[in-house]
Amino acid sequence: MQKSRLYEIFTTLTKTEQRELGKFVRSPVFNQRQDVVDLYDYLYQNSPFKDERTVHRERVFAAIFSNEKFDAAKFDYTMSFLFTVVKDYLVHQEQEADPIGQGVLLTRALRKRNLGRIFEKELKTTEKNLDNQPFRDAEYHFHSFQLHLEKHSFAKQESRTSMTSFQEFSEALTHYFLAKKLWEACTLVTHRAVSKVEFEDGAVIAAVLQLVEHGSYRDTPAVNLYYHCYKALTEQDSLPWFEALRSLMRQHRVSLPPSEAKDLYLVAINYCIGRSNRGERAFLQEAFELYKEGLAAGAFLDNNTLSRFTYNNITMAGLLLKDFAWVENFLHEYRDFIEPKYRESTFNYNLAIFYFQKPDYERAMELLQQADFDDLNHNLSARRMLLRIYFEQNEREALSSLIPSFKNFIYRHRELGAVPKSSYLNLLRFSSRILAIDPNDKELIGALKKDVEATEQVAEKAWLLGFLAHD
Repeated sequence: MQKSRLYEIFTTLTKTEQRELGKFVRSPVFNQRQDVVDLYDYLYQNSPFKDERTVHRERVFAAIFSNEKFDAAKFDYTMSFLFTVVKDYLVHQEQEADPIGQGVLLTRALRKRNLGRIFEKELKTTEKNLDNQPFRDAEYHFHSFQLHLEKHSFAKQESRTSMTSFQEFSEALTHYFLAKKLWEACTLVTHRAVSKVEFEDGAVIAAVLQLVEHGSYRDTPAVNLYYHCYKALTEQDSLPWFEALRSLMRQHRVSLPPSEAKDLYLVAINYCIGRSNRGERAFLQEAFELYKEGLAAGAFLDNNTLSRFTYNNITMAGLLLKDFAWVENFLHEYRDFIEPKYRESTFNYNLAIFYFQKPDYERAMELLQQADFDDLNHNLSARRMLLRIYFEQNEREALSSLIPSFKNFIYRHRELGAVPKSSYLNLLRFSSRILAIDPNDKELIGALKKDVEATEQVAEKAWLLGFLAHD
């Protein structure tokens, strides 16, 4: 059952969502089969599925159809019916999250039934709700277009000619198209930088840019923000465009829903990190400020969950700037927003880095030695930190144990992410040579230092050279 679509979708539901799903399963509108109710009850009562045997097909079948011989086809039918109800529930969830969209659908249904008086009242209500909600994103313009379309369709139906403004109708659709196309253009530019894949979109984007540049969109945040974002990503002299984008982000931060604001924050942060990596130190501070702004705006929370990667990145930005007090508060304040299955490991890993950077080696070492890091990059980073701590603390016995175990760990993994195996193996090779050298033998230490300098791929190379120079 673990490979089924039902299992895959059910395990993404929170316990609250699973409980709400139960109302759908028991509603005769969505389901009239008792076996579907029984299957739902079994899954709900046994979720989360910590023991794989809990969801073996034969075991689940026996729980639902007691005293019956296992029938694969019958079980598949039951799963299929429940899967359909789950899909209905997810559609309902999305509709509940979009009250304006519900209003649009209601006005459409009323128009189709020629209920003019009720249609006009609900149309005005939905238009008012649309204007009163805070966001002015692409979806705002799309809903506006849909309402104008219903108004236009109703006018034709009633043989009226003055009920709708074609100017507003056209503008709403154009604003939606431009905002979405510019968002897509920003996404493609960002994707190209990672994948090096080209897309056949130049002519359309050029036409869109020309339309924006010859139009009046300063008061249309969804268009203006993504236009400046695209220009900051593509212009050779990009700084003026980036500064204008930052100004617009501060001005219109509340005009976009958190999910779209997140996209803009990440683009701006990546822009800053790119310039910081080229030696422009001030941009690291700007990236850090963007992270703090995004946190305050709730932009980095998806379903009240903070990605462990964003948690890592924010921690590192703060530590590079040595803002230890802020980072310590952040680590604890946002700990419970990390996805539960990664929470303890991610928190302990980042807390270890915090103590390592302060430096408070005793507390860092305690966390690094006791924590079980299930992420490969965290595991590698933890071992590198331990190696440095042992050298700094002159823990030669601990080093003699760590170096071979670290080497075995590297050989057990085919891929180690962005850093090649040779970098780690060279680090361990030079570490072993340091242990074998008399600390007072300046000639051998000098020769080792030259070997490190001459070797291109060495993990922790800067630290290693600094350590040898210190000795």
